[in-house]
Amino acid sequence: MTPSLTLGTVRLWTGLILFAFVLSHLLNHAFGIVSVRAQNQAVDVLLWPWTNPVGLVVLSSAALVHIGVNLYTLWRRRTLRLKAWEAAQYISGLLVPVLMLDHVMVNRVLTEFYQANTDYYVVQGNFWLANPWAGVKQAVALLVAWTHGAIGIWHWLKVKRWFPRFEAILLSLAVLVPALALAGFVAGSREILREAAGDAEYLTFLLDDANWTPENLAIARGFYYDGLVIYGGLLVAIVVAWMVRRTKTNLTAARVVYGDGRTMALLPGATLLETLRANGVPHPSVCGGRGRCTTCRVLVRDGADALPPAKVTEASALKRIDAEDHVRLACQIRPSTPLSVAPLLSPNATALDGYRPGHLLGHEQVVTAVFVDLRGSTGLGEARLPFDTLFILNQFFAEMVEALRDSGGHYSNFTGDGLMALYGLSGTVEQGCRQALRGAGEMIARLARLNETLKGDLKVPLRIGIGIHTGEAIVGEMGPPAARTVSAIGDTVNTAARLEGLSKDLGKPIVLSEETVRLGTIALPNADAQEYAIRGRQQPITVYAIDAVPADL
Repeated sequence: MTPSLTLGTVRLWTGLILFAFVLSHLLNHAFGIVSVRAQNQAVDVLLWPWTNPVGLVVLSSAALVHIGVNLYTLWRRRTLRLKAWEAAQYISGLLVPVLMLDHVMVNRVLTEFYQANTDYYVVQGNFWLANPWAGVKQAVALLVAWTHGAIGIWHWLKVKRWFPRFEAILLSLAVLVPALALAGFVAGSREILREAAGDAEYLTFLLDDANWTPENLAIARGFYYDGLVIYGGLLVAIVVAWMVRRTKTNLTAARVVYGDGRTMALLPGATLLETLRANGVPHPSVCGGRGRCTTCRVLVRDGADALPPAKVTEASALKRIDAEDHVRLACQIRPSTPLSVAPLLSPNATALDGYRPGHLLGHEQVVTAVFVDLRGSTGLGEARLPFDTLFILNQFFAEMVEALRDSGGHYSNFTGDGLMALYGLSGTVEQGCRQALRGAGEMIARLARLNETLKGDLKVPLRIGIGIHTGEAIVGEMGPPAARTVSAIGDTVNTAARLEGLSKDLGKPIVLSEETVRLGTIALPNADAQEYAIRGRQQPITVYAIDAVPADL
C-alpha cells in the first residue's frame, strides 16, 4: 500500500517538529547552569535550525497546522470521555498557545521589524527584573509544551516492538531534560539579579541598548493580543458549536450490539470507539484511537457490508497483523447502520497485544496435526538428579522445535513428555501434509544425533512416536489471556493423538493417516495401508506405519 498523507500523519510530523524545537530550547536553557554567556553561545548551535529563514518557515507552518489539527480533532469528537493521558494531552495542547504566544510574538516582532537583540541577558533581564511573573509563566509554558509533546511521543512509540527495551531510558530523559532546563533557567536569573543588584539603571540600559523600547514592546504586545483573541475566539466557537451539536443531535435509530450482548444507540458521526466510551463500555485502545495500534480491533458479525472500506490508516494497521475479513478498528469506523461486533482483545490489552496475528481468531481450516511423544520418559528420572533429567528433556524439546522450524511447522503446545504441532496454517493443504512428514523425518534424524551426544548419560537411547493426520479443525488463539498460543481443536487433533498412541502398538516411529497421504500426494511404496479402529471414531481409519521418510519427499 502506498503511503498517504492522513490527518494523523500530519499531526504526528508537525508535533515532532515542534517537539524538536522545544527540546532545543530546553537544552539551551540548561546551559544557564554554567552561565548566561554559555546560554548565548549555545543559541548559535541549538537554535540555528529554527532561526534561519527556512527553519523559521518550517517551524511557523508546523505550529499553525498543529494547532489547527488539534482544534479540528476537538470539533470532530463526539464524546469527551477520555483516558487520563488523553485528557492531559488535549488540555496541555490547548494551553500551549495561550502560554507561549506572547513570548513568541514579542521576540519575533522585535527581531523582524526592529532588529532588536533578543539574547538571554535581555530576555531574562526583562523577565526577572521587570515582570517576574512573566518568567514564571515562561517556565510553566515550556513545561506544559514538553509534557504535551512527551505524552504524544510516548504513546506513539509504545506501540513499537522495541520500545520496552528503552522505556526506562526514555522516561529518565523525559524527566531529566526539563529538570536541567529549569535549573539553568533559575541559575541564569540569579546571575542577572546579582549583576543588577544596586544598579537602578541596569534594566533600562539593558532594554534600551537592545532596542526594547516601550513603543516597540507595545506594538509587539498588540500582535500578541490580536493572536490571543483570534485563538480564543476559535476555541470558544468550536466549544460552543460542539455543545450545540451535542444538544441538538438525537441518537440514531441504528444500534450496536456489543460482544457481551449489550445494546446501545450509535452516536451520529462518531467512531465505534467513541460510542462505546460514551456508554461506559471498557474497550481496549492503547494508542488512544489514532489507528497506530490494533488493540481496539473488533470482529463485525453483522453489518460489515454496510461499512465503508478501510482508509489508509486502518488498512495499513490491519494488513500489519494479517487480519481476516470483517475485522475492523473500532477507532476508525463510523457506523451509521445497525452493527453487531465482538471485541478481540481484553480491555487491559497492552501495546504488544496489538501485534498478535489477526488471521487466527478462530475459524475452521484444513490442517495437518502432528503429535510427538517421548517413549519411556518416566525412566529418565531414575538414579538422576532432577536437574539432569530436566537438562535431557530440554535438549529433546529444543531439537524437536528446531525440526518444526526447519520444516515449516508451528509449535502448538506442550503435552508433558511430548508436543503438538500444526502444519498447513499457511500455504496449500498439500504443502502442509508433505511438510509434516518431512518434519517427522527431521525429528527422527535430530533425535539420533541427540542420542549420540548423550550416549554416556543414557542407559537406552531416546525413542519417539509420531502421529500425523489431516482434516478440518477449529484453529485460533487459545489459552489464558497472558499466555495464548495458536492451536487447534476437533476430531482431526484427537485422531492425530490416537495415531501417536498406535505407533507404540505397531512398533513404528511414524504413523500417518490415509488422508494425509492422499491430500499430500505422498508415495509410500514400501508401506501397506492398514485399517484400525481407534477410540473416539465410529469408523475405522486407514493408516500407514513407517520407519523412515521417503528420500524423494
